[in-house]
Amino acid sequence: MALKTLTPFFCRKIATFFTCLDIDHDGYASHDDMYGRIARRVRVMFHKSDAVEVEAAWKFCCETFLFPAMKSVKDGQEEVLNLESYIALLDHLLTNTCVETLKARARLFFNAIFDSIDVDNGGTISLREYAHFLVCMNVDPEHTTICFNAMDADKNGTLSREEFVDAGIQFFYDMEETPGAYFFGPLKN
Repeated sequence: MALKTLTPFFCRKIATFFTCLDIDHDGYASHDDMYGRIARRVRVMFHKSDAVEVEAAWKFCCETFLFPAMKSVKDGQEEVLNLESYIALLDHLLTNTCVETLKARARLFFNAIFDSIDVDNGGTISLREYAHFLVCMNVDPEHTTICFNAMDADKNGTLSREEFVDAGIQFFYDMEETPGAYFFGPLKN
């Protein structure tokens, strides 16, 4: 696959994110893996009314950035996403879509996630709150501290809204290494 815009480092980040989506580790992410299971985890982990906002934001994210790359593996089977088709979709989107428009939508998405993760309504995300988020995203919680510390720019032991949202956007839009590269856990090789 000849990529127009994506660096090898960026592809490693996307492979890392893909493991969050592939709940059953079969190499494919189904609608249920991506939307159903993750949305259910959000409802269970974050007992807040704004979890509905996160579900809506996640659904929009799936419909815009994930579902268009899904393909039937065999006739009559559920459509699924594999890593190669997901990377090709992102390459197409980042080449043919206004990146600033995509970033604005991503900013709304990550702000909604921030509001749900901030369970104590303290205005920041603690290490414990971030650990709950990673569990929702199918990431081994043993990696929480390393990832959290990489994003904690001011090293005050919490993630501000700005640090969290900026790291999320960096994950999906920066082609080279930034603190946001570890938003969804350690990078896959």
